[in-house]
Amino acid sequence: MTDERVELSFKEKLSLLGYGYKLAHASTPAFLPFSLLRALVASVQPLLVLFFSARILTELDGERDVRTIVIYVCLTVGLTFALSIIKTVMTRELESYASWEYLFANLLKIEAEQFTKIDFAYAEDAKISEALARMDVHARGNGLGLLDVYYYTERVVESTFSLVLSIILLTGLSMGGVYGPPAFALYALFVLGLFVSLWYNKREGALLEKIYVESSKANTIGAFYAEYIKPEQAAKDVRIYNQTAVLRKIFKNNFNPATMLPFSFFTGRRQGFTLGILAVLSGGFYMLSGYGALDGSLPVGSIIQNVGAMLALTGAVGALVNYMGRLWNNTEFLRPMREFMTLPDLLVKGNKPVARAQEHQHEIEFRNVSFKYPGTESYALQNLDLKLVPGERLAVVGLNGSGKTTMVKLLCRLYDPTDGDILLDGINIKEYDYEQYLALFSVVFQDFTIFPLWLGQNVAAGESYDSRQVEECLNGAGFAERLGTMPGGLDTVLFKEFDEDGAQISGGEAQKIALARALYKNAPVVVLDEPTAALDPISEYEVYTTFDATIGGKTAVFISHRLSSCRFCHRVAVFESGKLIQLGTHDGLLADVSGRYYELWEAQASHYRED
Repeated sequence: MTDERVELSFKEKLSLLGYGYKLAHASTPAFLPFSLLRALVASVQPLLVLFFSARILTELDGERDVRTIVIYVCLTVGLTFALSIIKTVMTRELESYASWEYLFANLLKIEAEQFTKIDFAYAEDAKISEALARMDVHARGNGLGLLDVYYYTERVVESTFSLVLSIILLTGLSMGGVYGPPAFALYALFVLGLFVSLWYNKREGALLEKIYVESSKANTIGAFYAEYIKPEQAAKDVRIYNQTAVLRKIFKNNFNPATMLPFSFFTGRRQGFTLGILAVLSGGFYMLSGYGALDGSLPVGSIIQNVGAMLALTGAVGALVNYMGRLWNNTEFLRPMREFMTLPDLLVKGNKPVARAQEHQHEIEFRNVSFKYPGTESYALQNLDLKLVPGERLAVVGLNGSGKTTMVKLLCRLYDPTDGDILLDGINIKEYDYEQYLALFSVVFQDFTIFPLWLGQNVAAGESYDSRQVEECLNGAGFAERLGTMPGGLDTVLFKEFDEDGAQISGGEAQKIALARALYKNAPVVVLDEPTAALDPISEYEVYTTFDATIGGKTAVFISHRLSSCRFCHRVAVFESGKLIQLGTHDGLLADVSGRYYELWEAQASHYRED
């Protein structure tokens, strides 16, 4: 995705507008038909009243046939009433399925669903994150992007219908006779105003891009700090470190209303010009119609109809130019959405089925694997040769930044190696069905997430769950005692921010829930990537050993920078600067007093000896 300003061609803008309609219809099918019908009714209703009113006045000024007048009155009232009912029903439906709040929530839903489908590399791409934040700011603050497609489409359609119907109603303003030269002058003024309005719309598009595209970074920063000041974020730090002045400066620089003043002045000039043209045209046609009434060349009803139709015509054209211009200028803000929704796959995904493990027996091998993160030149992992023996416990240790988590990301196919291969049962993992391969792993990362859902749903990572199995997994993760205090048991909502009857949990309790989630998945390979780093060494060791006993004969990878936590494992892999520098048993590595493992062990143990 790109945030650079690009001059889009007519064809590209048309393509983006088409994509916007396609996405709008796919996400909210009821929107287009309901909004088009409401727009038709809204345009027909006033002109229908005008049409029959003209007929009634003409009849009153002429034959004065009561029966005819009654028919016209009944038609006016009846059709107006019927159209009002249709409009009310359409409005109710649109407010139910296409209110601004609903549409904005639906926009976030579209983005969230796509975010779960794109390759993980995009999720860690700062440009993607910035583009999403920018799209959110534009949509939330100004409706730009998909929301404006919803908003302006109905107005464009209504203006178009009004334009067509008002032209049909115009009958008496011919170009010949007494109306020729004056009417021609008014039409010429009308055309001139149309071209000036088009010029204004073009300028408006450029101004919108300048304000909203170039200032998007400031908007994103402002939106971030709007979340930052919430109680659950940094309210304590703001007070302890007296950050009031800093925050005031941030909001002043990034939420400065003065940046919108040029656009406000521009909009005011455009609207003033439009209203001035409409006033001149209205006055001119009033004078022409009045002159026609004086010399008897126009019936009274036709005068009313022509004046009303011309007013509707000029208003419809002005609105049509304005709304079409807004819709056309909005295409620039549909571009990042289309780019995000059409991101290409980065991972090679095969279709070979993963064989069902016999007693969890799968062998995984890293064969000369090296990896660079996208956009970087340095290797996060180099020339890794490592085989995961079925059913063994492998400890992966090393300092922060040594490549431990990178190895896990490659193991779980969040990324593919830059060089080398990863094999599952002797076959390159790229050949396997991607979803089936991911199903092999239960992983608890250090930055795991607990959702504001029921406790049972958190463990099952799904809406429905097996209560007995969830309880067994929570017991296995050491959460049994806390579960007994939950007011709703497994149906207790976590976090009071989302439910006043919800339960607050500590960091350690959240870690146990995350571990229970890994148990519930019941995958043949379990990976714990420092999920208990916040615990003290003794507590971490107890969690790891308890978990080791619970998972039975599954293959497990325990990652920690604390060497003592994993000394029960069959083998220990020592990483440093992206390389596997030692591999062996705990006792064997300690016997090598010149090795890095012995050095790390002694450095950590010395702190406790001193105490």
